[in-house]
Amino acid sequence: MNAALTMSGATVSIAVLAINIRSWWKGNREIKSLLPFGGGMIQGASWTLCVGGLLGWVAVSTASAGSSAGDWGVSRVTGTNGAGTLTAGSMGVLTPAGACVVVAALIVGAVMLKAAGKADKKRIAGGLFVGLTLSATAGFAQLMQWLPDAYNALGAGAADVLNGVLPL
Repeated sequence: MNAALTMSGATVSIAVLAINIRSWWKGNREIKSLLPFGGGMIQGASWTLCVGGLLGWVAVSTASAGSSAGDWGVSRVTGTNGAGTLTAGSMGVLTPAGACVVVAALIVGAVMLKAAGKADKKRIAGGLFVGLTLSATAGFAQLMQWLPDAYNALGAGAADVLNGVLPL
């Protein structure tokens, strides 16, 4: 991903993350309540792996928009420019089979979004924003390095099954 997130852009993302965690903490604290936001966040982080494609373009555009909004807000609230760019990061690379799993996850995510209620749609959108923006940073990308490995392993397994190579 070629997007860089500013400190103030990260502040907006972390605020969205904190708001969602707080609402979960103040609520019933059931794990299933985290699924819409968490699923959106993983979906957003996944899109940052798709360099050169439509999903990669969405990721770069979202990180840029988050930085612009954060920079505008920080400068208006504090009078100080908050545009210090953070170190960019990368989670890894998708194999062709892993990329197919990302597309399958996109389709499943779209179906789930369509079926979700209004509150869950907002949580999914918030998670998507957080995943798309924070994955542009070196620290968050490092935390999410398991994600491309998981997609690549699932894709390799699916390719093996479709090729008739069944594990014993």
